[in-house]
Amino acid sequence: MASVRRRGRARFTGVSGGLLLAAFAALCAALSYGDYTVPIPDVLATLLGGGDSGSRFVVLELRLPRALLALLVGCCFGLSGAVFQTLLRNPLASPDVIGVSSGAGAAVVLAGGLAGLSGTPLSFVALAGALVAGAAVYLLAWRKGVSGYRLVLVGLGIGTGLSSVISYQMTRSDVTEAQTAFLWLAGSLNGRSWPQFWPLLVGAVLLVPLTALLAAGTLTACGGGSGSDANTIKV
Repeated sequence: MASVRRRGRARFTGVSGGLLLAAFAALCAALSYGDYTVPIPDVLATLLGGGDSGSRFVVLELRLPRALLALLVGCCFGLSGAVFQTLLRNPLASPDVIGVSSGAGAAVVLAGGLAGLSGTPLSFVALAGALVAGAAVYLLAWRKGVSGYRLVLVGLGIGTGLSSVISYQMTRSDVTEAQTAFLWLAGSLNGRSWPQFWPLLVGAVLLVPLTALLAAGTLTACGGGSGSDANTIKV
């Protein structure tokens, strides 16, 4: 058992180190290439406090916030998928599969098309839509506990229904509304800068440790089951 644990730790360390190196290489490439190319050595020098004024403006003001925002968003998406899959013991479970993302998207296209909302209010509408969709999936899947497979199946049904709402509303919208809705549905880093990065960073710093603590407690509480009970979460 000790040798198995050592091999597992060594594999985890190797994979994590390789992914970190790949992420750093992608970050450097994102900071280097564009309409104005900054050589990699100049990028590294700029990040360490050197570089000329042009490199500092391009790297630190234009590209670095977008690159860091992309990394942080990707980490949060990956963490959400890992939490769902681990907690429900189902490799298909993720926010986009079980209808949470569709709930946010449907709320955005309806609020934008019917109420004419835009900008920051749409962020709160999207959050509310995701929470409502997630609660609906959970309640409909409840049968003296929530089975991972049942929750995924219910979520697939609700997600499909919400996707049809999105498609219908998009066909009824004019070109401007449809373009705005598409940006929300697909996502974009265009024009993003430090004011968009800091709130997400603060939220991640606060919520990621809390998520880890709650996930560890839930897994400990559910770890004693076996068979079908091991795939059922009772809250």
